[in-house]
Amino acid sequence: MSVNLHKNNKSESLLKIGIIAGSGELPEQVIEACGRIGHSIYVIAIEDITDKGVIKNIPHKWLHLGQIGKAIKTLKNESIENIVMIGRVGRPSLSALKLDFSGLKLLTKLSKLKSQGDDEVFSTIIKFFESSGFKVLGVEQVLEELMMPEGVLGDIEPDAIALNDIAIGVKAAREIGKLDIGQAVIIQRGNILGVEGAEGTDRLISRCKELHTEGPGGILVKMKKPHQDSRVDLPSVGVKTIENAKNSGLRGIAVEAGSALIINKERVIQKANELGIFIVGVGVNSDV
Repeated sequence: MSVNLHKNNKSESLLKIGIIAGSGELPEQVIEACGRIGHSIYVIAIEDITDKGVIKNIPHKWLHLGQIGKAIKTLKNESIENIVMIGRVGRPSLSALKLDFSGLKLLTKLSKLKSQGDDEVFSTIIKFFESSGFKVLGVEQVLEELMMPEGVLGDIEPDAIALNDIAIGVKAAREIGKLDIGQAVIIQRGNILGVEGAEGTDRLISRCKELHTEGPGGILVKMKKPHQDSRVDLPSVGVKTIENAKNSGLRGIAVEAGSALIINKERVIQKANELGIFIVGVGVNSDV
């Protein structure tokens, strides 16, 4: 169910939001933007995962990853109906989970999945929280400003070779997405240098550094998986992505517009201009 957060009457559009915060820059960006807009927030911080600086001066509770029941009880005690799941959460060992009863119920559901791919896992987690009475919102429903716009950002534009590589990368990324493998590929002059797997985008960029051939540098292409629930694990690009791309010899980044997050857009554009990297938001119905 879609929630309209952009009504003319500001008081009608503001929400009380529970944020389940993983690692990385995204939780901080979401928390800061929510505060600026006026949404009331409460954070469930995950031990050994959530960055401690993210929740400074923010109402929060620290819990272990397997304490699902305590998370649900805490959010209900805070009268929260809407939750956002944001940031990276790995797959820890069973011994590290410290499961409560609800955590054990969720783990049992996850263990029965035919596929252990991210799409099915995240879908099951969302349904579990929804069955507990919450509305799970996507970031784009709360903060449109974090979504990647369409077109070229910054001062640098892709040339004809780059546009061809982007078109190939878009098709390749969509294909691996259909198989729930990953969201990103790296292309150089028509050749696929690497496909994102469980290691994530940063390591994909790093391992492709030695695979570059002579000529124009490679391009990172990130697309949302075709069957992916947009409320979790959207593709994202931030300043660190730009820096890693430069260090590995890439010359550009193409990300799906409207279905990917850009973390601190102004800083990303500034860093891309500084390092000579182009950024393109690719339309959902476009091959370029």
